[in-house]
Amino acid sequence: MKNTPHHHTRRAALYGFAATVFQYPDEAVVGDLTDEEVQDAVRQAGDALGLDSEVEALLHALDGVDRDSLEPAYNRLFGLPGDGGTYPVVPYEAHYTTGDEVNESQRRIATVVGLLEEFGLEISDEFDERHDHVTVELELLQVLAAQRAVALDGGDDETAVRLARAGATVLDEHLGDFIPAFAHRVRETVNGGGSSDRDVPEASAVYAAAADLAAALIEFDEASHPDPVSPGTGVRADG
Repeated sequence: MKNTPHHHTRRAALYGFAATVFQYPDEAVVGDLTDEEVQDAVRQAGDALGLDSEVEALLHALDGVDRDSLEPAYNRLFGLPGDGGTYPVVPYEAHYTTGDEVNESQRRIATVVGLLEEFGLEISDEFDERHDHVTVELELLQVLAAQRAVALDGGDDETAVRLARAGATVLDEHLGDFIPAFAHRVRETVNGGGSSDRDVPEASAVYAAAADLAAALIEFDEASHPDPVSPGTGVRADG
């Protein structure tokens, strides 16, 4: 796998776009998702990384959507509990990776917080979600990929290796298990196989397509990233 600035810039573009989909669809978010230049960049990144079918499916699902159609779809899937008090799709990592183990859930969330702080990612005051929200964790990989591209472009191999290790750790300890399970749940609910007690709007196909893209991107990265290692071991991460 090519370890070039362009490669990691493309990874960052796809992670960033998928992360944006899972934000609450206000006017700014919907504007970003439907912007032609943004979509063109995402399409080019998908073509270059061999994820063109997943990207095209998402862009097709976004065709013609606006806030009025996307907002109720988001709320039905992620924002409003059903009659039994449960959400059709839970967008938090700990739900899928730790279950009811409160201490383990808190440890994982604290780990995410530490990574965010280490790599300069601050959550907006307007983003009223836990740190293990799907958007936050996808954005973390976006930042790691973008910073790795900058490090490689500047010839800073040491920083590039550190970022590669961090990305591998996030995949191994967080998103590698979370995203496939989350994507399965989104598809199941959108396609009518979930336990939701309500109809799901047509625009929910956007979220199923975004989940498919995120899962494919995680699988792509897991095949090319190095194993996570402890800092200071001297093991190079060349993926």
